[in-house]
Amino acid sequence: MKHEEQAEALERDADRLEEQGERVDRQIEEMRSDWETKEKDASVPGAQPEGGEQEESGAAETDPDEEDEEGGP
Repeated sequence: MKHEEQAEALERDADRLEEQGERVDRQIEEMRSDWETKEKDASVPGAQPEGGEQEESGAAETDPDEEDEEGGP
């Protein structure tokens, strides 16, 4: 009987964790959608890339502490 009780407890835990995971997934999707909306709105400060920056360009950003005396990397 003890094994059955443990199995039931584990099933409940698994169901609870699955529900929590689904809730987190929904929250992530809502936040992603909200961010994408803000990126398109010029009145939201900091949501648009600055100057020549592009989204997910993959280019490494230079660290200002690593610049040489002439201002270059």
